[in-house]
Amino acid sequence: MKKDAWLYSAAFLCGIATWVVVSTLSGRREAWDSELYFSMGMPTVCATSMILGFFEPKRSWRWGAVPMAGQFFWMLMKQGAGNLLPLGVIVFGLFSLPSIIAARFGAWMRTKWVKHTA
Repeated sequence: MKKDAWLYSAAFLCGIATWVVVSTLSGRREAWDSELYFSMGMPTVCATSMILGFFEPKRSWRWGAVPMAGQFFWMLMKQGAGNLLPLGVIVFGLFSLPSIIAARFGAWMRTKWVKHTA
């Protein structure tokens, strides 16, 4: 359980850091309004999710969802709920799919690597 706490923290903070960096570099209030979100932010989150999925393959989908939860949390803290909150929840859910797939791929690579080295 202790390892999971570190991985959850890393995933959550990766999401927040990605949102902050993309927002800051692009000058946009919301990171996903920038092209950098899709060219830099999403690949960063996906790579992190894949690495975390490799290190902890059990229920690997969570390593793709948690960074998006971090981004959602940060957006709520910086901007408040607003009247488009339900749409934001849907968009974050959709945007989490690539990182969930990446995390599952990392877990799959781990199982193949363990079978290959055993």
